[in-house]
Amino acid sequence: MPVPRVAYMGPARSFSHAAALKLFEDRATLIEARTIPDAIEAAANGDAELAVVPIENSTEGGVNATLDALFELDVTISAELVLEIELCLLARSTNLDQIERVSSHPQPLGQCKHWLRKHLPQAEIVVAPSTTAAAHAALKDPRIAAVGSRLAAELGLLIVRERIQDHAGNATRFVVLGKRVSPSTGHDKTTLVFSTPHERGALRRVLEVFDDEGLNLTRIESRPLRGQLWEYAFFTDLEGHQQDPAVARALDRLRTSGAMVRVLGSYPRAAASSL
Repeated sequence: MPVPRVAYMGPARSFSHAAALKLFEDRATLIEARTIPDAIEAAANGDAELAVVPIENSTEGGVNATLDALFELDVTISAELVLEIELCLLARSTNLDQIERVSSHPQPLGQCKHWLRKHLPQAEIVVAPSTTAAAHAALKDPRIAAVGSRLAAELGLLIVRERIQDHAGNATRFVVLGKRVSPSTGHDKTTLVFSTPHERGALRRVLEVFDDEGLNLTRIESRPLRGQLWEYAFFTDLEGHQQDPAVARALDRLRTSGAMVRVLGSYPRAAASSL
């Protein structure tokens, strides 16, 4: 069986890299992409068979770059991984007084903003394209600390502080994207996006359809529709597979009512895992 090529937002030792390793170990060829949309586009255009990208964090919510790319590109979610994230402060010295700047990707920075405000109030917060890029910056300058994983510390940095995330149980959900469709397992989740006519009661009527069919929505999040002022798409997770009768009926009813509905994938629900 051919080894799949799997794209992820690099560089190596980022959390996306850790998720890809957790999902595929040595059963895939991992390909670095510069950004999340680049990784998803690789899976959409055939440069890779699959992509592993973060879709939401338990503290910071949805990952907008992923949601926007899912809306625009022709890919399907076939699996998920819920990864418990332990954030570390990484630097060349363990002396907090020497740290003038703290760098990381926006999501980890948001996940530990209260800790940083309390323990490093004087430090400038610097946004980096990835946690690994931040770690490389910290390697070059003793005045810079990076927020990242233990994996990033292997570049040659000291772990100054562990578990600096603001909330216990901090987790990020990653999804596997590509052209594959997952069959029903009886323990599934469906992710879809819908939009409604811009009129009174439209969203309520959509939600009533799900309720009528006895479906449990586990997430609903809005994103602006590009080019359509003050109109929104709603990204939704629900329990069940699109082939399940209740889910299929709900989708048919929504489409008949005039709502735009696109299923982004049905796939087995994952339990939390840790690095």
